[in-house]
Amino acid sequence: MSSPLPNVIFSLGMTWNLELIPETAQLLAVVCALGYVVIATMVSRKESTYPPRVCGLLPWVGPVISFTFRRSDFITLCEKRYGSVFRFVLGGRRVTVVGSLEAIHSVLVSDFRALTTRAQNYEHLRVVGSDSSLYQKLHETAVREIFPILDRHFAKRNLGDITPHFAEMVFNTLKVFSGSDHMSLKQSVTEPLYIATNAILLGSRFSPDTYNDFVTFNSSLPSRLSRSPFWSFPSSRARERLRQHIFKYLEDADVTNGDDKLATSIIKVFQEPGFPRSGAVSLILAFLVALHISMFNVVFWLMTWLLADPAALSAVRDEIDKAVLQEFGSVQAFLAEVTPESLEPPSFALLHSAILETLRLSAMTTGLRVAECDFDMKDGERTIQISKGESVVVFSRAVHQNEASYPNSHKFVVDRFMRYKDQGNMVHTPSKTYFPFGAGKHLCKGRYLAIYQLKVLAIVYLSLFDVTPVPQGGRSSEWVPPRPSAQSLTAIHPIEDVFVKLRPRFTL
Repeated sequence: MSSPLPNVIFSLGMTWNLELIPETAQLLAVVCALGYVVIATMVSRKESTYPPRVCGLLPWVGPVISFTFRRSDFITLCEKRYGSVFRFVLGGRRVTVVGSLEAIHSVLVSDFRALTTRAQNYEHLRVVGSDSSLYQKLHETAVREIFPILDRHFAKRNLGDITPHFAEMVFNTLKVFSGSDHMSLKQSVTEPLYIATNAILLGSRFSPDTYNDFVTFNSSLPSRLSRSPFWSFPSSRARERLRQHIFKYLEDADVTNGDDKLATSIIKVFQEPGFPRSGAVSLILAFLVALHISMFNVVFWLMTWLLADPAALSAVRDEIDKAVLQEFGSVQAFLAEVTPESLEPPSFALLHSAILETLRLSAMTTGLRVAECDFDMKDGERTIQISKGESVVVFSRAVHQNEASYPNSHKFVVDRFMRYKDQGNMVHTPSKTYFPFGAGKHLCKGRYLAIYQLKVLAIVYLSLFDVTPVPQGGRSSEWVPPRPSAQSLTAIHPIEDVFVKLRPRFTL
């Protein structure tokens, strides 16, 4: 059955020309519109009073403008006004946001057959330019064939097999920036990670020259995923160049002589008879987005918040200098010998705490799931009724910034997690109040790689450079970190870059 909303809009629109429409028709249009609003309001009041419902201008449309253009601000403000669990209607579909410990736990341990991420995965395929007719096939290929490969190679016991040259590649990119007086902090921390990560996962044939195109495309993702209007030409052209590069990468692949075990395993899946090459291109680009979209923001905030706290920065650098000397003997030896195991606590304990703290502060949501059937979720003594087709969003920021769990929760406290006895296990098994990598059945398989990336980048960066932020605009000599974007998605995005001076600490 079609929605009555278009009829209401049509009726209201007919009043634009008062000379052509009798007064009775005008009155009837107004009565119909008011009647629709009253009936919709009465129906909504008959629904369960928990969780509270956020109202929009029109019941069917909901708060579409706020959600589309200021998603993270909208969710944060609603959480403050309505509590940690609330619901709204968006374009006729119910969306429930959960931010309480009990409700989040219910979501994260739920059966994937009850709450599925299929719709979210389809949306990711849309933004990378995939043909919609391939969505189901690509989703099934990713779940049944690609994810098991990644799970195996990203496992803690196997991570060292794919990372032996990671630190050296980070160093080789970073040393080019030495001596810069006005360097983009974002570029200086993300380009080394982008190049080194792609090399260890996709092999040396994947060109590092794709970084600028990826950054351009990546910057459009918040708007693309929220379907808000934006100037798409630069990012669309960058996306097309990325797709063309990936296409050639696949065309030239030789799996019989490949030394890169992970890349070879993935490419073999795409070389199966009948597998569409355009679909393979889409899956690899989606893989790149998944690897980098949150990491780019987390590593940026790690360095930004350390720069904003000189005492914390000095303490982390002192620990790095001491640990590198004691564990490896020199920076050069570190580059050649570092392994994931050698960076686990208690080695680099303060750096580990700083990374956990950055993840706590920067995590926004853990994605969107859609109910495949009607079911109930528990929130303490209360019940949340979820209907088939309803969307559920986990708002992890509400728990991560709860004052009862984290005093001064809005502040970056570099040694906060050194006070936890299980600090070293919080990546392996996140606690009930800490889950930037998810939890339960939805625990991120790439979490060990992510922590290793962050540690290596920070150790090499702070070993090589004295870093000083450069105030922007010439209005003040005082430097302050940028504000987060109102359109942030899985992790908070900065609204502007930070520029720094990079002075080498020793001769490179």
